[in-house]
Amino acid sequence: MSTLNSKPLRIFAAFVLAVFAGTLFPARSQAKHAAVFAQINLYANIETIGVYVSGSGLPGNAQLFYRQAGASEWRQGHPLVLIRDGRLVGSLFGLTQSTTYEVKVVDETGSEISGTTTTQPNDLWFAPSAFVYVNANAQPGGDGSSAAPFQTIQEGVNRAIPGTQVLVADGIYHESITFPTSGTQGNWIQVKAQGGGAVLDGSTSIDPTMWTAYSNRSHVWFAKIGQSYIKYLARDGQRFYMYDDLNGLLSMSGHNRETIREGWYYDSSTGRLYVRSLADPTSHAWQMPTLVRGFYAENVDWLWIEGFEVRYYGATSGACGVCTLNASHVVVRNNRIHNINLGIFINWTDGADRGNDTRIEYNEIYDPPVNEWPWNAVKATSMEGTAIVLRGHIGAIVRENNIHNYFNGIYTGSSAELYRPELTMDADIYNNRIYNISDDALEPEGPSINQRFRNNTIDSVLVGISLAPITYGPVWALRSTYTNYFARSVKWDKDTSGVVYYYHNTSWSNYTNRASMEFISTVHNSVLRNNIFQDNGWSMEESRSGSTNHDWNYDNFYTSKPSPKIFWEGV
Repeated sequence: MSTLNSKPLRIFAAFVLAVFAGTLFPARSQAKHAAVFAQINLYANIETIGVYVSGSGLPGNAQLFYRQAGASEWRQGHPLVLIRDGRLVGSLFGLTQSTTYEVKVVDETGSEISGTTTTQPNDLWFAPSAFVYVNANAQPGGDGSSAAPFQTIQEGVNRAIPGTQVLVADGIYHESITFPTSGTQGNWIQVKAQGGGAVLDGSTSIDPTMWTAYSNRSHVWFAKIGQSYIKYLARDGQRFYMYDDLNGLLSMSGHNRETIREGWYYDSSTGRLYVRSLADPTSHAWQMPTLVRGFYAENVDWLWIEGFEVRYYGATSGACGVCTLNASHVVVRNNRIHNINLGIFINWTDGADRGNDTRIEYNEIYDPPVNEWPWNAVKATSMEGTAIVLRGHIGAIVRENNIHNYFNGIYTGSSAELYRPELTMDADIYNNRIYNISDDALEPEGPSINQRFRNNTIDSVLVGISLAPITYGPVWALRSTYTNYFARSVKWDKDTSGVVYYYHNTSWSNYTNRASMEFISTVHNSVLRNNIFQDNGWSMEESRSGSTNHDWNYDNFYTSKPSPKIFWEGV
């Protein structure tokens, strides 16, 4: 609407202005003293900008203003907040793509600092300057031309230079692709499927004649597969359960003694693959991985992967469909990635300025039927897979992905690096559809500075968003829906003390006696505004004392549970 022509809208507008003006957010420290703003850093994505101010004597918060370059009037943003490493940090939202913005920060004493940056384009544009062709059905010895294509994708990638488009024809490619060369700014090395049928398949089939019945045990067979390791097995395109040991398979006892009627176990000492199958295994098709990764990029930049089906990788641990390490400016787009323990894994270990600006968009990622197995039978095993893991450096964009039938949805950060603030800064995770998840749909962990989760649609999961722990923040959880969760919509744990802004979200579940929001341990520094929680258990559940510095207003907590409706610090 262009005008506010009703009383409710005027009231809401006044509220929003009060929020952004900071009057509804008392500063963490209100001591008045002259701050010294030494440096401002701005990190721009498509619709957002991360703002960082360093200096000395910084206040608990500061006002943020912005405007398009050349405009006369400043607009007010959400106040910055002081985080544990001494910086003032915040974000701007709702910006226009490919637009230059002026940004300034002002504190209550009048100290001021400003900077300028330009948002990214919504759609990336690439005009190839060279072409290399690949066709699995081509004759050996091709030169990569359209008349004589290479037989393998790796041959095409090896030939690529900056600005090259490697066009891959429909077919099945049993290979693991690595990138020896980087593109350059705007001149990606793009590996693109020409049609809808280019498949990277990391598996081989098991010959039906290899199966042998095991010691007169009903429903148990084995096959000698001649492979040192195997960490994944699929039957008829569906993931097969992996038992902890042979005794578990023989007794139908999965992890934590959960009853699992079908599954597999590999004995590396004998080279035997054992299966428990209610039907003769010769009546099924088996997909056994012999390769570990689909696409892998390490210390190379400006890469673009689009249009592939990637499936059945997992000969050893660390399997993933698309994996990067210390790689920047990587686009992973319009792919179908399935039956792999980790769909997409973005990692950064280098202290240098690498691992930046990854885009993961319009992909479908799934691994059924892992979500149908008992939670206790999968948790803390090698089957505890995740669709997308972000452990990059700065500037990931994860949007418009369809993620389903996984143990975890999207994980950002690292539980092993809780105090490394450079990890996965300024990530935008939005407009994703996530459903049928055994555990956490969204799971930021660790520093999580300016991680912005917004407009995600989440259904049929154990937990909508898990904040366990956030050590720096701010984390932004905005305008998402969490429905039909098995446990709770929001989980807080492990002494989360980083600032979390939880605004304009809606959650409800038809499962009985479920808490809307649960603090498993003490938690600090959460801000809730304008959320709707509808449930039939506790509206809030906090069993321990010691949680501090929370700021919750204008939320709608509804539960059909008879009074009392809130369980707070044991009361």
